[in-house]
Amino acid sequence: MKLQDRSWVRLLAFFAVTTLGSSLVIAAMLAGVTVAFGSGESVQSADDQLLDPMIPGQAFSGVITDARCGLRHMSSQDGSTCVRMCIRNGSKYVLATRERSYELAGNVGQFAQLAGKPVSLVGVLDSDLIKVSSASLRTAGREDR
Repeated sequence: MKLQDRSWVRLLAFFAVTTLGSSLVIAAMLAGVTVAFGSGESVQSADDQLLDPMIPGQAFSGVITDARCGLRHMSSQDGSTCVRMCIRNGSKYVLATRERSYELAGNVGQFAQLAGKPVSLVGVLDSDLIKVSSASLRTAGREDR
């Protein structure tokens, strides 16, 4: 084999190895991105998976507030503002009734809109946690449960 022929073989081998190596690096990067986005979606939809569609929901009524203040807000602001402030400072949303309070799991955006207001909830009670499937402003005349 001539010296000229060997240089072409070396050049082709170099390109083949470079192409294979860069393909493996790109494949590894895409796999990492896919895993990152896939795990992000499962965390985002975790609240949606809290309720088993085979278990019927119970009805609850009370006031959406925060675990720190409950029904008696310590700030001079209205209840809604106080609840939002306490939530920003690390407290959790709860449904407070005359007798007790239940921690809430579900659509946090909806809880923020209804904060400090009397509500009717549908969800599943699990110990002291209500897994909320729907929430709405309570109509007048309904008793707290």
